[in-house]
Order: sequence, then structure tokens, then C-alpha cells
Amino acid sequence: MEYGFGTGDGDVSTWRSSVDLDLDGDGVLDAVSLDFDGDGRADDAMWDSDGDGVADRSALDLDDDGVAETCFVDGGSGLWELPVDADDPVPASEGRPHESFLDVDGDGVPDTVLLDTDGDGYADEHRPMS
Repeated sequence: MEYGFGTGDGDVSTWRSSVDLDLDGDGVLDAVSLDFDGDGRADDAMWDSDGDGVADRSALDLDDDGVAETCFVDGGSGLWELPVDADDPVPASEGRPHESFLDVDGDGVPDTVLLDTDGDGYADEHRPMS
């Protein structure tokens, strides 16, 4: 599975790892276990919830109970900073424009969607989130 991380400056490093977790419980491995907080336990994960070979969720164990209970999506810079419910639709998938979510008013909640409809890596449309 492929996944990327960035520092927010536009440069994203791409990583590839073998999947070793089944986060959706369907019997198919769909995530890579990682230790984001450095506690020595691989209790966080990068998750390919739509099965296209690229991570679309980071699943984090924020309370160190051994279970990843919080998911985030990437806002486009590799920071995986936008909270999302694990059951929400995947923001970008085959045949649909890539979507990036922004918090334009600064209240901590994404309110605008940028769309890359032609797949060139640049947003060419935007719309408010409903």
C-alpha cells in the first residue's frame, strides 16, 4: 500500500508498505500498522478503506488503549489533519474528482471542498460542504 506524509510546505514523501491489518473487519488486509506517537506500540495505521492501493485514512489510537478509534484524511499536504468518521465515504476514488477539504473560516471544521476534476494535481473547482 502507498501512503504519503508531508510537513505542510508542499513536499510529500511517499512510502510503500505491505498491509498487515484488517480495519474494516471483512477478512481482507487493508491497512499498515505504524507507531505515530513513539510509544513503542504499532497501534496506529494508514488505511486503504476503498481498496485502491493508496491510503485514504489515518487511524489513530489517541488514548493509548490499543485500539485506533479516530480517523483523519489528508487535506492535500500530507499532514492527515482533517478528522473524519471511519464510516464516511472516501473523499477521493477511481472515477471521481480528487477532493481536498479546507477550513476556510478557521473554526476547526472543514467547510469547503476543492476539486481536482482533471487529475492534474491542482484544484480547478471549489464548493461549500453541505
